[in-house]
Amino acid sequence: MARPPRVHPPTVRKCAAREYAMPPSQDPLYAGLGQAVRIGTELLAALIVGGGIGWVVDTYLFGSNPWGLVVGLGLGAAAGVRNAYRAAQRWQG
Repeated sequence: MARPPRVHPPTVRKCAAREYAMPPSQDPLYAGLGQAVRIGTELLAALIVGGGIGWVVDTYLFGSNPWGLVVGLGLGAAAGVRNAYRAAQRWQG
């Protein structure tokens, strides 16, 4: 007579799976990729916000095309670089 397969409780299966699978947050490839995506997002978001504010200033407030947009993009780029630098400093320790 054949024995039925042995079934482990869920906690035992989870512990065994943890031994073999490295969480993505601890994998160096994914950690570096996450940092790069965050820095890129910081830069892009700051440029979009700065450009949007500059466009609004040009279109609705002063009508000084394209100087509000140029200044807004410049300030957005500066803010994005500053945010990216601060994020990189947090990862360094």
